[in-house]
Amino acid sequence: MKEKVLSQSPIFAQNEQEANRYSCRCLQVMALVALLAWVLNLLHIFIVPPAVMNVGMPLCLFSFLLPTFLSRRIRQPDLRFKYVIMGCCILGIAVLSTAIPKHMVLGWVAPVLLCCHYYSRKLTANILAASVVCMFIAGIASLYIGEGDPNMLDGMAIAEAVITPRVFWEAVLFFLVPRAIILVGLSFVSLTVADRTRGLLEKQAADASSRQRIETELNVATQIQADMLPSIFPAFPERPEFDVYAGMVPAREVGGDFYDYFLVDNDHLALVIADVSGKGVPAALFMVIAKTLLKNAAQTGLSPKVVLEKVNNQLCENNQAEMFVTVWLGIYEISTGRLTAANAGHEYPALCRKGGRFSLLKDRHGFVLAGMEEARYREYELTLAPGDILFLYTDGVAEATDSANELYGTDRMLEALNSVPGAAPQRLLETVKDSVDRFVGDSPQFDDITMLAFQRKDPGAGKSMRVVPALDRLPEVCAFLEQTLLENGAPPKAVAQVNIAADELFSNIARYSGAADAAVDCRVTANRAVIRFLDDGRPYDPTTQPEPDVSLSAEEREIGGLGIFMVKKTMDRVSYEYANGHNVLTIEKRW
Repeated sequence: MKEKVLSQSPIFAQNEQEANRYSCRCLQVMALVALLAWVLNLLHIFIVPPAVMNVGMPLCLFSFLLPTFLSRRIRQPDLRFKYVIMGCCILGIAVLSTAIPKHMVLGWVAPVLLCCHYYSRKLTANILAASVVCMFIAGIASLYIGEGDPNMLDGMAIAEAVITPRVFWEAVLFFLVPRAIILVGLSFVSLTVADRTRGLLEKQAADASSRQRIETELNVATQIQADMLPSIFPAFPERPEFDVYAGMVPAREVGGDFYDYFLVDNDHLALVIADVSGKGVPAALFMVIAKTLLKNAAQTGLSPKVVLEKVNNQLCENNQAEMFVTVWLGIYEISTGRLTAANAGHEYPALCRKGGRFSLLKDRHGFVLAGMEEARYREYELTLAPGDILFLYTDGVAEATDSANELYGTDRMLEALNSVPGAAPQRLLETVKDSVDRFVGDSPQFDDITMLAFQRKDPGAGKSMRVVPALDRLPEVCAFLEQTLLENGAPPKAVAQVNIAADELFSNIARYSGAADAAVDCRVTANRAVIRFLDDGRPYDPTTQPEPDVSLSAEEREIGGLGIFMVKKTMDRVSYEYANGHNVLTIEKRW
């Protein structure tokens, strides 16, 4: 039962197959020995009767070569196949021992020694018993047929030997029994080797199982870490004012680098890139903590300086591993293009003004997070114009190393960035990654490679209006939207559909929201219009309202729900969020 359980492990199954192959090769060698004995007998070097050799040698060759033939026909032999191999080995040795016993005294060691390649005590015991029995049978048979063993016949000439009862029992007691005892003694060597082999295989199987478990857990950790980083692009399709793209390639299954971007409110976007000291699982765990703390602090509306100071003190608590993290944090004001940032020991950002070239922005560094309690950080401001691009990265980019141990460096990074002027953030990251890969070549990746690119974009033509949320102001809202859309080339059909949607949405705000103030924002870019309705009323998400059953007649349908249903059907996208004390309902129409 234990042998069957062990065989279910791939390690044991592999060992079984390798032992079978090795045993088959040994039998092939023994077949050559048998064939040589046959040839020597034909040359009268042996004095075995030709009839014995002509009958015995084909049987011997068949026995030795049968396992090889079967192994090539059976793709995955089971546990019983080794008994076939050993049985064929014993049969072949028995035939040879019967024909030429004085030359095959040591031949009986072969089956027992072959058992060393297996981990089965049961196999060794069974083969020992079978070998002893067959050795006695072959030894007794050799007294009457074959070449004969002069030692067993007490030095008498073979041709003149007369097998009397006394000769028979002396041959058994003084020759066959000692040989059996020697064979039993050798079997203990096989048992010892089998036990050691089994022990090593069990340890190897346990190690393999442990590695498999660790690999499975690391795969799960890799997926969890990947899921923690935003990876859906375009990141904010409803916001034409900017574009952001990021990516991370960990050096191991899990990494310590991370990036993040999220809306603090409707007019502020947080950008984060960080690098935890160390690699692997410890860095990944510290990364999760740091990322969570940074996001929680930033979402409360704190400035980058205060966020870093707060998170630094939190990370310093119980930091027995003495790990730290470098962070660049920026809060971007979407309406003005103003960026407020702070740097906690991270790499210099690279900035490209519209139509210009990338260069390093050598901002003022503070101390790393979790390095020292009560550390202070300084902010700086930067205004991005439409078309400007900010590129952030970790030291895994600049410190990528080739086979000559040369660093990639920021100069090569800037050269790669400037090789694609006017490229979008995604193209920039792909260009830098390709450049790093070409430089590194076949050298292993030493550190996590993480990059983030942010571009302020021209949101296109657009207008906004503030309006009291009342039904009598609805014509003004519709006229405002119609004029803005027509001025930017929207087709009449799209204008009509937007006005119908606006009628429904603004009417609901006026009737049910309890709002005191509202605003409508319309921006047109190329063949797309994005309209936002903002109000300070009670939080309510109309997109979660169940769709009405339009297959029913008007009398059978429940009242309500049809208006927002029509908006969803006519618009390309409808989304809702509650931010900064306002309901924000966004609709998008393409043509």
